[in-house]
Amino acid sequence: MTPELAALALAVVIVPIIIAILLGTAHHFSPKSYGRYTHDSYECGEVTVGDFQSPLPLQYFFFIMAFVIFDVDFILLLPWAGSVKILGTGIFLDVILFIAIMLGGLFYASKKGYMRWSSVG
Repeated sequence: MTPELAALALAVVIVPIIIAILLGTAHHFSPKSYGRYTHDSYECGEVTVGDFQSPLPLQYFFFIMAFVIFDVDFILLLPWAGSVKILGTGIFLDVILFIAIMLGGLFYASKKGYMRWSSVG
């Protein structure tokens, strides 16, 4: 048995034992009593108002979708930014077109009022 394989076998045996000991210790020392506010939702210390099942305004969903789309686009642009000199002018123009299309969509959503928070409520 090689030293690497022995270390792996030891880790496979030791790690679950350590995890079981830590979980048992946490369960033993954790409080078992429940207070008045145990099952209430915690909203930064604020008392919740209203029903949590009421429908959200549509602007929230458009704002979240815009955030996710631009977040993913930023992640896609990071590898390109590291190799912009190698890829050349054609890829640079493609990326500029990509950014322009994304900004056009953002301006369109803003113009249609999807990003307006004053109308929410």
